Amino acid sequence: MRLTVIVPAFRNSGKIEENLKRLDGFEVILAADLPDEKLREIIRKEDLKATVSDRRRGKWKALNDAMEIASGEYILFLDSDTVLLDPGDMKKYDGAEVVKEVCGNSFLEKLVRIDYFNMYLISLLASRLGTCLGFNGAAFWIRRDVLKKLGGFRRRINEDTDLGVRFGIYGYRYGVCGRAVTDSPKTIREWLAQRERWALGGAEILMENLWSIIRKPVMWIPSLFIMFPSIIGLFINLILPDSFFLKSLYFFIAVAGLISGKAVAIVMYLVYGYHLLRNITAGMITFGIWAAIMAFLSKITKYSIDLRYLPLYYFIYSPLWMFVAVIALAKYILYRLLGKKVRIENWKV
Repeated sequence: MRLTVIVPAFRNSGKIEENLKRLDGFEVILAADLPDEKLREIIRKEDLKATVSDRRRGKWKALNDAMEIASGEYILFLDSDTVLLDPGDMKKYDGAEVVKEVCGNSFLEKLVRIDYFNMYLISLLASRLGTCLGFNGAAFWIRRDVLKKLGGFRRRINEDTDLGVRFGIYGYRYGVCGRAVTDSPKTIREWLAQRERWALGGAEILMENLWSIIRKPVMWIPSLFIMFPSIIGLFINLILPDSFFLKSLYFFIAVAGLISGKAVAIVMYLVYGYHLLRNITAGMITFGIWAAIMAFLSKITKYSIDLRYLPLYYFIYSPLWMFVAVIALAKYILYRLLGKKVRIENWKV
């Protein structure tokens, strides 16, 4: 069985040389846009098949051009900043997500590693349920004939997610296999730019396939809670009974304070403290349950995460990522209503 690896590269070579040492026996094709001299030299020296463009085509177009000269029965798409450690056994599936881990030990990278663990859990869930909510373009397998039947990559912000959603809608066999390590944003600014692009691309695909996705709540509802675990605490706070008596008490205490003086402020503070304590308690209980589940799943899947970072992930990272996604969805819907095209800074679609 012939296997092809397609590596998209923009300007520089990334980790292509390291991957070439691991890809002996594979047909390797580079999809290079605006390649620098080092990247051109690698293509010449290694005598690689390549589609080279002196302009930025957009990742979807670069991948499609490379696909046209691929001969493998299965194609692995591998980003230039990702290193393949184990290709896995892809023969059981029509398409498969390669398990990815984030390399690096910075504060942000450890948090993003938890994010990738969540993506891995979503992929495992999807494979058990016989569906797919998208590929992660850093590394995934797909049968070449299936890719052609789906029409290849489409002109979308997240061309990989779009392909995966269509893959799932048409009922192809989806699995998880192999292992790779990938780079992640090094600064908050880079992270926000990446997540805004992911969120806008996700909003585009959600609106295009809304009915098909909604019809599978058993898939998207658990995935939503896995990706944004802070929703759990928010949801519980919303359903906890909020005493009308206590709300009324605020008003009467405030009025009484105008008459009876400073002692009333203490009562108001106690009422406020009750609400604050209730919210903190709900948050800590839900975090404790979630953290215990994450620790258990990390152990049984042998996917290592730094458990010390779970509080920061749950209370800070996850809510921020969730708000980025919500704002992006609102922005995309607004642009659609106004007939405007969504544009991403430093990204060609």
